[in-house]
Formats: sequence, structure tokens, C-alpha cells
Amino acid sequence: MTPRRFILGFATSRYLRRLYPSFSHRPAYNMTSHGIARSSTTPRSAKAREADLLKIKEYNTLVSEVQDLKSSNTYTQATLSKTSLLLSQNPEFNTIWNYRRRIILHLLSSIPSPTPANPPQDTTESTEEDEKRVEKEKSSLISSELQYLLPLLQSYPKCYWIWNYRIFLLQTASAQLSHPTALKVWKAEMGLVNKMLSRDARNFHGWGYRRFVVSNVEKLLTTSTDTTPVDESTKTVSGVSKSMKEEEEEGLSMVESEFAYTSEMYKKSLSNFSAWHNRSKLIPRLLNERNATMEERRTFLDGELATMQEAIFTDPYDQSIHLYNLHLITSTCSPLESVRVSDIVDLIPPQKFMILLETTKWMKELLEEEPECRLLLESLISVGQLMLGVLAEGGLDVDGGEIRQDLREWLDKLMEVDPMRMGRWKELAGTLE
Repeated sequence: MTPRRFILGFATSRYLRRLYPSFSHRPAYNMTSHGIARSSTTPRSAKAREADLLKIKEYNTLVSEVQDLKSSNTYTQATLSKTSLLLSQNPEFNTIWNYRRRIILHLLSSIPSPTPANPPQDTTESTEEDEKRVEKEKSSLISSELQYLLPLLQSYPKCYWIWNYRIFLLQTASAQLSHPTALKVWKAEMGLVNKMLSRDARNFHGWGYRRFVVSNVEKLLTTSTDTTPVDESTKTVSGVSKSMKEEEEEGLSMVESEFAYTSEMYKKSLSNFSAWHNRSKLIPRLLNERNATMEERRTFLDGELATMQEAIFTDPYDQSIHLYNLHLITSTCSPLESVRVSDIVDLIPPQKFMILLETTKWMKELLEEEPECRLLLESLISVGQLMLGVLAEGGLDVDGGEIRQDLREWLDKLMEVDPMRMGRWKELAGTLE
């Protein structure tokens, strides 16, 4: 089979069935049906099948045309339109996305350059106009491509090829456009990210993409020399009114606004694990950029722990807040042999023990109200183990026997409420003997 015929066959067998329900190249049984023939739940009329077959024929014709253009290295605006039509029907056709990349790069390089070097003095003004024209044409082409992808992303939000192509366009903007223009493109992308997370606030792909966009905006802020203030009525990515000049004066960093954004998102839903995770990644950099003293770092930690206490009292059955709370505690109160330097604040053993002791006190209080809460019991056990580890470092006049007794009681209760992990809890209980 030739490569062309293989591509056509692959596209037909995999994608067209999804596009046209009556089409099928599959057998009348599959592994899940165990050999039992499937019956159609939506019988198709002969007229409907003919219409689908016509669409399939038109699709295959379009694929053949685009493949011919690709083979002949044709990179024109008309070819771009052809690929748009094809990819709108089948956005998972990655080969055509790659072809479209080459078309865009060719069209960008084909835009006439400004007046040649060493122009007469009286043409300086026209040269500047030419540069603006070239910049405008390139920006317009990239922006139109980004706009073309929006309806596709709405219909196919999990199609990696669309996202990969969008990243290519944004990176091309950074390479081909001036820093101020590229910065506007990347900041506009934050609008898409905000909208995406407003519709699906816990989508970890969306949060990962947000971190990618923010890092590129910061990179452009660092290299850009344009400090012209923008309209104060505009919003930054976190919704706070701020000019480009103000952002640059703040150190070319968006960590403060991003940290505020995580606060905004978790307040809407405590179950937003992605917001808590992003918050945990921002904290070390946030404190470093604030040049926080040890006292300020300790105050910050106490504030975060107080927030988590309130959150866990609000919903002790939410795993997201338990995980973030344990992250804070283990990052700062683990024994020295477990973690040498904390990204948040360095504490001495007595300070660690006092934090752990205060944590167990309010958790015990909550356990009296929610004795069947598995997550609360697991958190208490984790904190209790940390307390034993800190005691093992020495320097504290505290008897660990009472802590071990509490751990045994919590493990016994956990075996009742979580029998599926009975072996795990028994093994852990054995380490306390």
C-alpha cells in the first residue's frame, strides 16, 4: 500500500466514522460485546446513508487535493484555506497541521521587507512606515490563525494537535514580532485561559497551560523596552487593573497576581486541587521575590495554616485541602533527615513540634464531631508520625509514648472506616510496636 493510500484509509477508518454515524468499516462485534452482534439503535434510511456516503466522498476528495498541494510544496493563501476546510472537519489530522505550519512560515517570510539598507535620508519616514506595515501584516496573519482555532477548541478541547499548533503560533509571534506586539498577543492569550478556567476551574491541563503562558509573558516583560502605559480600564490576568509600566516596576514578575488568582479560585471552590497545587508552586518564588525575612516567612506560614484549619473545618471530607495542608506541614516540619532546607521557612525542632502539636489539637477537636472521617484520620496519622520524627532528633523533653498510643487508636479506627486498606494500616501499626 502506498503512503497516500494508507493515509486516506487511516483517515477514513478512524475519523469518518465519528463524523458520519452510518459509516462503518468495523466488524459487527468487538471485545466488549463478546461476539454478540450489535444492532443499530438509530436505524438509518437509505437516503441518509446516501447523504453520508456523499460527504465521505467529498471529504476524501478534499484530502487528496490537500495532499497533492503538500506534495508539490504549495504554500499559498488559497492552500491555507483548503487546510482550514479539511481541519475543521477532522482536527486530528496532525500531518495537515504540520503542513499548515510550513504554510504560515512561508507566508510570513513572503511579506515584503522594509526599504533596503542604507536608504537616502529623505526615505527614513517611509522606512518606518514600511516596518509598521510589515509588523501589522504579520500580526494580522498570526491573530487570524489564533481566531480560527477558537471554535475548534470549543468543539474539541482535548485535541492535542490544536493546542500544539496554537503554541506554535504564539512562539512564532515571539520570534517574528516586536516585543511590545508579541506581548500583546501573549496577554490576549491569558483571556482565553481565564475563560477556560471559568468554565472548568479544576482542569489541570488548563492550569498547566496557564503556567506556560505566564512564563512567556514574564519573559517578554523582561526583554521588552516598551514601558508605555496601557489603558487603566483594562484588566490583568488576575482581574486587577494594572499598566504594563507598573508590572515592569514590580520586577517583571506576575507571581503576586498569580498567587492572588489562586486565592480567588479556591474561595470559589475548596475542591479546586489545581488551584492549591499552583499555589504550592508559587509560594517559594513569592517569598523570595518579597525578600521575606524569617519572621515574615513564619507569619506567612501561620496565615496559610490558619486558612487550612478553617477550610478543613468547613469540609473535612475534601481531599484537596487535606493534601495542601499536609504539603505545608511536611515542607516545614519534617525531621532534618527528611528535608534539609525548606522553601518556605526553616524551623528548629521545638518550633516544628509546636506547629504539629497545635495541628493535632484542632484535628482531634474536629474528629470528635466527625469520627468516621477517613481523611481526617489519615492526616492525624501523618502529623503524628512527623511528631515522632522530630522527637527523634533530640532536644525535646517530651515522651513519645502518648503520641504512639494516639496513633494506635487512630489506626484502629481507620481499619474500621477503611477496611479496603486494612493491610496497609496493620503494617503501619506494626511499626509502632
